[in-house]
Amino acid sequence: MKPLHDFIVNVPELYRDSVKVGDLDLVLDTRFDDFEGRIAYGKIVALPLKARDVDPRVEVGDTLIFHHHINQQPEEYGIGDDNYLVAWDYATPNGQAYAAMKESGELIMLGDWIFLLATSETIQENTTESGIFLGNVLEEVSCEALVYCTGDGTDELGIGAGDKVRYTKNHDYRINLPNGDQVFRMKPSGVIFVYETDVE
Repeated sequence: MKPLHDFIVNVPELYRDSVKVGDLDLVLDTRFDDFEGRIAYGKIVALPLKARDVDPRVEVGDTLIFHHHINQQPEEYGIGDDNYLVAWDYATPNGQAYAAMKESGELIMLGDWIFLLATSETIQENTTESGIFLGNVLEEVSCEALVYCTGDGTDELGIGAGDKVRYTKNHDYRINLPNGDQVFRMKPSGVIFVYETDVE
């Protein structure tokens, strides 16, 4: 199969729905938080033939990191044998492919997407003075993070890997990478400013 405008990726499992505890495999119910366990990457089976702006270093066999659309609508994007279509559009945020990872671990950003190292969310217990449990409260994450990997267009903004940046609220779309790292993906327009490093 030769796709004209899409990647084809192989994703054997759409969700990480089990956890090992000792000798036991516990099954997780992903209905309550399908974002947490979603697998948003798969092996590239075919490259888009008509897309001239895909980085030439990206090859069949690399791992493609993409939007969660496959997990939520597998019947729409599935084409059989655990293969799925992932749209590529360099010019707009509609492109669903964000980056490719080589077997060596090298990350190649696609287009002008950038990854920020995700900050941890904290959950606080909400109780009354008498100790009655009222539920958990998710503490908002600060809108600051370190740049994990940059794409096209970040050089002219003066953004580089390792820089600490502040970003616009609600631009922190969280993705789990194949190497276990968690990142936020966003366009450079989501970055408000870069913190200056101390000059001695």
